[in-house]
Amino acid sequence: MPIVKGFKGIRYNPEKIEDFSKVLAPPYDVISPDEQEELLDMDPHNVVRLVLPKGDTDAKYERAAKIFRDWFIRDVLIQDREPSIYPYYQEFELGGRKYTRKGFIAKVKLEDFSTKKILPHELTFPKHKQDRLKLNTACKANMSPVFSVYSDPEGDTEKAIEEKLGAPIFDVTTADGVRNMLWRISDEDIISRVAGRLEETSFLIADGHHRYETALDYRRIQRESNPGGEEKPYDYVMMFLARGEGEGLIINPTHRLVKNTGQHTTESFIAKLGEYFNVKEMELGEAVSNIGHEEFAVITGDRKKAYRVSVKDPSGGGYSRLGVMLLHKIVFKNILDEEESGVFYTKFLEEAVNLTGSGEYALGFILPELKAGDIFDVVRDGERMPHKTTYFYPKILSGLTFNPLW
Repeated sequence: MPIVKGFKGIRYNPEKIEDFSKVLAPPYDVISPDEQEELLDMDPHNVVRLVLPKGDTDAKYERAAKIFRDWFIRDVLIQDREPSIYPYYQEFELGGRKYTRKGFIAKVKLEDFSTKKILPHELTFPKHKQDRLKLNTACKANMSPVFSVYSDPEGDTEKAIEEKLGAPIFDVTTADGVRNMLWRISDEDIISRVAGRLEETSFLIADGHHRYETALDYRRIQRESNPGGEEKPYDYVMMFLARGEGEGLIINPTHRLVKNTGQHTTESFIAKLGEYFNVKEMELGEAVSNIGHEEFAVITGDRKKAYRVSVKDPSGGGYSRLGVMLLHKIVFKNILDEEESGVFYTKFLEEAVNLTGSGEYALGFILPELKAGDIFDVVRDGERMPHKTTYFYPKILSGLTFNPLW
């Protein structure tokens, strides 16, 4: 099944970096323009200069590549001499409880989705893939890892890795309160054991679908220019792998807000919803709390009440009854036009309530939490979940390692 190997990672030089929290950054696709400026001002070597270069033309990719080369020449970045894997732990608090998400960064052989060795769960957009392809091509490296999940109920992979954990490369807490720790393991026996344990599983892409598909495109382009059967660095992609059963794997929902309801008023929409579902009017706080996997809630401009929505037929089951699937397969197909609705996505319940309460958005759809098993069930059938279904918390930082493709 998936082939996992160590790689000679390029990473920040601890002898040159005094405070790693000032050079790391969130993933490029969640950085706002204001946050980008803050990161640029934080440190002249902040990774945002590489993963999110400024500019409106393609020249920005070459500038990022030049900076990447310059930092490497000046030893701001160094390359490890032995193939390694890089355990990466994040400690965080959520809902008054402390968690640790454990995983490791390795290189994984690229597989077409048809093999079902690597499983996508969300749809992608060509524009975003072109952006990452241009950056990877200019830098000749994977600049950020794809985040994937594997199944290991007993946790044997984590146990094997923890046998070799010593002093971390860095141990820093970022502004969001998340503690980030990175190690390096070059022990060939441990890497072989880890790779062997993962041979019988599939990997579910949690975050980074565009990065993975970009890697497939890059491989195709390189193979066209360099035909031959010999294995090349671009046959692999850098990937962060976390155990699906781990308690630190938190999958928060992404809620949907609708600006335009077409021909429907709020009242007529709720009435139409009742033709397809059981719709129960409830106090707002109760309606948006403890939502079942096969339910979703609807909020309106009324801050006192909301609606809990569930299927009429209590028998059966399966992923088609998950809240997000019901919303997109029925509501956005039969009642509202998704493309015309002016959908806004938010992971914050409070923001959803405020934006509907103010009248800026007409309706809000509050979705339940998901589990890794739910997503596996969908993708094993060859389905994909709607765009922005999941929000894996916390995000994997940029700047941990880079994977050279030369």
